[in-house]
Amino acid sequence: MSEFKTFFNLYLKYFLCLIILLAIIYIFYRNSFILGLIIGTIASAISSFVWHHNLLRAINSDVLYVSSGMGIRFLIAVMACLFWVRFPQSINLLGIALGLMLTYVMIIVHSVNSLKK
Repeated sequence: MSEFKTFFNLYLKYFLCLIILLAIIYIFYRNSFILGLIIGTIASAISSFVWHHNLLRAINSDVLYVSSGMGIRFLIAVMACLFWVRFPQSINLLGIALGLMLTYVMIIVHSVNSLKK
């Protein structure tokens, strides 16, 4: 459980705040871009948990080959895009794409913050 707690403190609380903020904005404006951004952000949070789990497993492992979880993260992105395929009028694909990129933005921000300490 400490792995999830570490992940929550590093990444998930920011994702949750952003999802809640976007949900509030969506309630008032009903914009397809915002809905796509919500879906992409949720998928990004799940993807970053997979990345974090595989990173911790790689750090604690003595094996030469360690999985990065790229296949699972790819499937998560495909699942998010399938929402757009099913509801193209209601969901914006650009919003999903930007939401999916948040994982990489969070990783870069966390890395820069770690270097400053």
